[in-house]
Amino acid sequence: MREFIRLQLKLKWGFNRNNNKTSAVMTALAALLAVAIALALVWALSFVLKASIAVTAKRLSVLYLTAIAVGLTVAATGMQMKRLYRPGDLLITARFPLSPFKLFAGYLILNYIDLTIYSAVMLLPIMLVFGFAMQCISAAYIFGILLGVLLMPIFPFALSIFIAVPAVYIASLFERHGIARLIVFVLFLAGAFALYYYILTVLAQFFIHRNWETGTLEIWENLLSGLDAYYNPAYYLGNVIFFERFWLGFGVLVGGGLLLIAIGVALARAVCANFRNNALDSGSGFSSKQTKVDGYGSARAIFRYGFKEIMRTKTYSYFYLGVAISTPVMVFFCNRLVQMVGEAQIGTGINFGASMLVIAVFMAMICSFTGTVLSVEGKNFYITKLIPVRYRKQLLIKGILNIGVSAMALLISALVLGWLQFISVKEILILAATQLLLASGLVFNGVNLNLANPNLKPKANGEAEEINITYMLLIGLVLAAILGACSIIFPRVFAEGAMAAYIVALSVAFVYAAVNILVFWFTADRKYQKIEA
Repeated sequence: MREFIRLQLKLKWGFNRNNNKTSAVMTALAALLAVAIALALVWALSFVLKASIAVTAKRLSVLYLTAIAVGLTVAATGMQMKRLYRPGDLLITARFPLSPFKLFAGYLILNYIDLTIYSAVMLLPIMLVFGFAMQCISAAYIFGILLGVLLMPIFPFALSIFIAVPAVYIASLFERHGIARLIVFVLFLAGAFALYYYILTVLAQFFIHRNWETGTLEIWENLLSGLDAYYNPAYYLGNVIFFERFWLGFGVLVGGGLLLIAIGVALARAVCANFRNNALDSGSGFSSKQTKVDGYGSARAIFRYGFKEIMRTKTYSYFYLGVAISTPVMVFFCNRLVQMVGEAQIGTGINFGASMLVIAVFMAMICSFTGTVLSVEGKNFYITKLIPVRYRKQLLIKGILNIGVSAMALLISALVLGWLQFISVKEILILAATQLLLASGLVFNGVNLNLANPNLKPKANGEAEEINITYMLLIGLVLAAILGACSIIFPRVFAEGAMAAYIVALSVAFVYAAVNILVFWFTADRKYQKIEA
């Protein structure tokens, strides 16, 4: 069992020399940027709450410890579901010289080790930034954080054992209903973004007006009072970190956590064995679904296949189509926030520029996935070379599909802006034309990039894990910054600045789209021909 655990850890956390170094660097940079934004938010919120509410560092820390505990519980539940009840390597591990119980125990140990690593990655930076914001950094505090890293995973791990079984059952109900899963994800994404918007709005109100509304203060005071209570495991972790009633906190975390783990493991063992036996007996790797030949034309068939590919691939359906569907909601929140901050710092009249910036960012997020139109085919790429359809036509249809998804998100976003009267009808038309050109340029830029850098290595579950997505996202964000800056600055610098902003935005988007479409049109067939299946 020890060798099994060591091998699994090496596969997940070990360094593979065959990995793309550029991809690793870009992924690391993206992760660091996300961490920097999160830590900046932690520092700002801590600073504002300290200045506005009479609250101790220990009491306020429970807010962040609760958020981390929830995140770890979700991660742990996902690991339990994947490893214990839906292992992708079940047919392989069933042949290992290990008893089912040892495999079960090995997976539990692996889950706890992974959770401890996640705990360190999340807890250390957040609590250090929190300590600097609250000016409570000391040797004892740092030692308390290190203890917290070891104790934090206990309750999330224990709770995840109980949550995983009903979660697997609920997930099985949505197994063949991709639309339902997508709706749930979109609702979750919109809710998370609304919460993020609320926190940013609260911070913006404080830094702009140096004060909060009374109702806002009451909400945060009630929230802190509700979390800093005996029923919250994070309360006891705060006791350990700040050495306040230390033994109470330590005893509850270790004693209560281990008791829950023991009960959960006893229940999970039987359920896991049942899942394992049923999966092995049913031959779950095969499908009995009957397929039929349709009479669609080549263009319609490729278009239909491309849409099905989006729905069956989780990365696409969630973070591509899900973001596209959620874009109007996020555009609404972002515009409100940018409008509030912009009018306070710059003055009125920035709505068009703010709308241009916000929608361009979401167009970049949606269109970045076109950098995988070839790579997502993986080992089935050779089929695209065999079908009697010109290569350029195949890619053109896939590009039009992606432009259509972007156009629908853009149309609904434009209607939202018009309904809320953020900008005039003329500005909506100019904005829509600019963004449609930008989306077209991004789509065919992604296709051209994937033609130049096709990665056809097999991917887990057909997922699109590509460095090209990161490249396209960076390109899109740079273009969004250029369009947004011109649209905001020009009206304040030049006498006819509004007209200049319209012309520059349309011109930049048109030139970008035209160049990428022409490059695609004249080079696609030649580059496609050179790609080896």
